[in-house]
Amino acid sequence: MYNFSTSFEYMKGRIMRNYERDMKSADYLYMVCREYPLLVISTESGIGKYHFNSIGFKQNRMLIEFNLIMDNEYMDSQCISENIGDKYYLTVNQFLNAYKKYAIA
Repeated sequence: MYNFSTSFEYMKGRIMRNYERDMKSADYLYMVCREYPLLVISTESGIGKYHFNSIGFKQNRMLIEFNLIMDNEYMDSQCISENIGDKYYLTVNQFLNAYKKYAIA
């Protein structure tokens, strides 16, 4: 016989542990992003310079939001703004890969 109550408590505990882990991860990422807020991102509309804005969740996925900086050094900034907007979102893996490439360069 299936015990719904026990199963529910197990799932609730698992969800809470995942939530706590995600919040700790978000805290660590927030500290890194505040320390190193600038990132150069190659988009489908060109290369632009971005500044960290916030960390959020969408459909249980952590996303890091960056704002486009209108910088004369990056000629594609206006094109990026017109085509895809002034905000850019990276998943945690995309963000870590970007900084990994930055650290190697």
